[in-house]
Amino acid sequence: MKQVLSHSITLIRDTEPLDNQYLFQIANDVSSPMIIDLAEVLKEFRNDRVEFKKDYKLWNDVYPGEKELELFNEIVEKALTDEQKIHIVNCTLREEVQFIRELYEKLGYFDAKENRFVVPFATAPVTIGTNIRNLVYSTKDYKSKREQICFIPPPREPGHVKTLFAAINSWVVSTVSLNDISVEKELIEDLLETEKVNLTTLSQVMYGNFLEIGCQIGKIEEWIVELS
Repeated sequence: MKQVLSHSITLIRDTEPLDNQYLFQIANDVSSPMIIDLAEVLKEFRNDRVEFKKDYKLWNDVYPGEKELELFNEIVEKALTDEQKIHIVNCTLREEVQFIRELYEKLGYFDAKENRFVVPFATAPVTIGTNIRNLVYSTKDYKSKREQICFIPPPREPGHVKTLFAAINSWVVSTVSLNDISVEKELIEDLLETEKVNLTTLSQVMYGNFLEIGCQIGKIEEWIVELS
């Protein structure tokens, strides 16, 4: 069995070296005064006029992306003006990713030699995270999942999901939050099996980057995944 760390994979002593089992640490009960949860901010702006139970795709309009982006822009601009470090979680939109990408470019975080962003999470004025559910589900899943995926922020169009994955792999999105690890293990396994994210990157966004940003982790979950 191997342990997956933020920057390496190491063999665990006295375990089988040739198996396909990997041990992860996952941050749970994460807290910090710098965290702003878009899911909580959005709740105030629910559009009750949308009759989504007639067509579950309309759940996307109960908490529309336009309102999420408006709130996101207000939050970031205020933080930058006040010189207040923040970490925004539950981001779902390509426009949010583009905003942060452009900010990081202005701050000189793009390493041309490495052809990637090298973000000092401890000092970056704004960092963003997403949720495992918004990586796995999109508007195309409403027909089969119906009320099962009526969470906040809602599943967005597939193009937004694609952008989130690219942003995770380029370090623009720094963290991925889970809601219930016992339920969502299968979602994580699917991401690994389909190679949408690699082992060490997943370890960073689910654990290591929370520490680098300066968050407090109330509980560390250990999870073993066996890949085919």
